[in-house]
Amino acid sequence: MSRAAIVSIVILLITGCEAQASIKCPTVIEDVTPCVSFLKSNTKHPSEECCQGIKSLNGEAGSHENREAICLCLKQGLTAIGDYDPQRIPLVPKECGLSVTLPPIDDKTDCTK
Repeated sequence: MSRAAIVSIVILLITGCEAQASIKCPTVIEDVTPCVSFLKSNTKHPSEECCQGIKSLNGEAGSHENREAICLCLKQGLTAIGDYDPQRIPLVPKECGLSVTLPPIDDKTDCTK
């Protein structure tokens, strides 16, 4: 296969993936960054900024593609923060007054489900 064909396929795959999910990782990371203290068990409750970010993400998670993209971004971002308690992730929406169920997310989480 020619180099131009390979480059074209890669470009189509990248743009196709972006077209499916309208939410991007920098947005997800920005929204959940205020939650790091809570996820690391440094605070008893998530901050108001954390809750605002989670509510914003909840508004973006309308499609399966967006939920999968959010999950993948969270997996990527959470590995960068070091030790955290994945069991605290399901507590965030509850503490923030949302009726959304989140699984504990770690490097083994299957984001397609």
